[in-house]
Amino acid sequence: MTRQIDNCIIRSKRQMRALAAPARQEIVDVLPRMGAVSVAELASALGKPADSLYFHLRILKKAGLVRSAGFRLVQGRREVLFRAVAPELSLHYAFGRNGNAKEINAIIASMLRLGIRDFRNSFKAAEASISGPHRELWALRKTAWLSHGQIAEVNRSIHKLNREMATVGRHGRLYAVTVVLTPLPPPRPRR
Repeated sequence: MTRQIDNCIIRSKRQMRALAAPARQEIVDVLPRMGAVSVAELASALGKPADSLYFHLRILKKAGLVRSAGFRLVQGRREVLFRAVAPELSLHYAFGRNGNAKEINAIIASMLRLGIRDFRNSFKAAEASISGPHRELWALRKTAWLSHGQIAEVNRSIHKLNREMATVGRHGRLYAVTVVLTPLPPPRPRR
């Protein structure tokens, strides 16, 4: 059995381009939490037809973000299993002329499209809690002037949220959280 690494830092532009598609983003979002799964199990978790995932799994496998996890026999049929290459995938940000801004921005755009789609669908279904301690549907945008200490606290909160969302297992309901933190340009001086 191949040992899984704890975190895979994605540095390759080829791997990043593979993640720019929303369907592949969904796969790498959920696969680390599921362990070794068949395409049918993955399709069920994502609410998609299994046939629609094979193409994306091949691309992710070729990019080194998903690996084969053997197979199992189910009612005499062989099911191929897949798993994420690591429990956590993170992106390496590289500024500058030879950086990866184009690839990173394409992935972020994909994440935001998924967030908008998921929010719209949940709102339309009207089956989510929208108040109280078990609130499930949120949309939030805040701007604020933050000190170094405050930005460190925001980062601690994001890390805590990430750890909570990194729980392995399929108990409860599947949720998606999309977070974007970005500095805003300083105001232009008045003339």
